[in-house]
Amino acid sequence: MKTPKELLTLKEKMRALQSGDFDVEAENPKIVRCWERLQCNRKDCPAYGRLRCWSVAGTCCHGTVQGRFAQKIGDCRKCVVYRESCGDDIGELIEIFNQMAKDIRYNIAAQVRSDEKNAKEERVSALKDMAAGVAHETRNPLHSIGMAASFLKKNFHDELITEFLTIIEEEVRKLNDLTTMFLNFAHPRPVERETCDLNELVCSVVDDFREQAQGKKISIHLHRHDDLPEILSDTTRIRASLFHLLENALEASDTGNSITVRTARENRAVTVSVQDNGPGLAPAEQTRIFRPFYTTKSRGPGLGLAMVERAMKDLDGQVEFSSQPGRGATFTLVLPVSPQDREQ
Repeated sequence: MKTPKELLTLKEKMRALQSGDFDVEAENPKIVRCWERLQCNRKDCPAYGRLRCWSVAGTCCHGTVQGRFAQKIGDCRKCVVYRESCGDDIGELIEIFNQMAKDIRYNIAAQVRSDEKNAKEERVSALKDMAAGVAHETRNPLHSIGMAASFLKKNFHDELITEFLTIIEEEVRKLNDLTTMFLNFAHPRPVERETCDLNELVCSVVDDFREQAQGKKISIHLHRHDDLPEILSDTTRIRASLFHLLENALEASDTGNSITVRTARENRAVTVSVQDNGPGLAPAEQTRIFRPFYTTKSRGPGLGLAMVERAMKDLDGQVEFSSQPGRGATFTLVLPVSPQDREQ
């Protein structure tokens, strides 16, 4: 008895899958387009314009939203679209194989995402431990150096000595700020939510930052959305995140340039964006800017954006950015609205 051509083709596809070709698919010339066969005009249905509606989740079959493949395949086998697409047992075997290959691809992709997430979490955990260790080991010596410099400054009044002691005190202050940042990165304080007027908070941060910007002759333009809802969030985290973004924008801007800060409403979220017209970010930099200790600047530990990203995750939000080399960058904090506003 001669083996049907369809079975020989399926056998080849199965061998390819067994060899690691997970993009394989067995051709089925009998496939029926559900929207044509059933004369369906539901263009909002996820299956509209797609083949193999039985493998699409959330379809609108018979006026009812369906579940995932495993939940609805029993009903699909009774449907004229599925029966005509399969045609016979060999045709159904082809479709079973195609679904199996699709499931394998999905599971592999999910595993890769999970592995990448776990690897990132392990790296961040190791960096936190390192940051905490460095901070604890340097804080006591810095305190001793600062105390010694202060003592010498009070008891020795030579002009040159006083000048050098002042430099030492300033550098100790900077290093103390750095160790504090390390500790905040390693052991962030718990989230403390309170009702927050984002416009008011942004105005306060911008006002505090203006003097620093004016020192570089950079102007800050603030555009506020007039109808922002209050949010239930951690104002300290938002303030610190916005300050980091403003500092980055200031460092990226040349003298005489400007920074634009804008609040907005987007569906169930409120946003605040910081835009500069500096050199922008190269594509290679854009994939790494949120990594702890990665920096494109000549100074600083490279923790600012990593802390902003984690702060937004702690607040169920996110940080987005867009940039083109030579055309500046825009960073946006996206925050969920308050529970009261979600219900409206």
